[in-house]
Amino acid sequence: MFGNKQHNEAGRSVFMGSINGLANTAAVVATFFATPLAYRASEDWIASFVARHYSPGLTDPALVGWFIAVAATTFFVARASLGLAITMGGLAIAARFL
Repeated sequence: MFGNKQHNEAGRSVFMGSINGLANTAAVVATFFATPLAYRASEDWIASFVARHYSPGLTDPALVGWFIAVAATTFFVARASLGLAITMGGLAIAARFL
């Protein structure tokens, strides 16, 4: 019985590791395609905001920081969403066959 519990936990660990790996890979792909679109849609507004409220000389560093923030936000939102979707999809498939 004890060995069976460890075997089940190991199988669950492999399954969750695969879900995490798939979610991370898909999130990188989503980030690659979505980041430029989101950045370009907000670039002008951020540049004018920084120039108006801070200093026109800070526009370029702020845009670099904004690009990093957009990329990180896109990645983590995509990873969380895809991880949840993959997990729920797996549970739905398992429930259908059980």
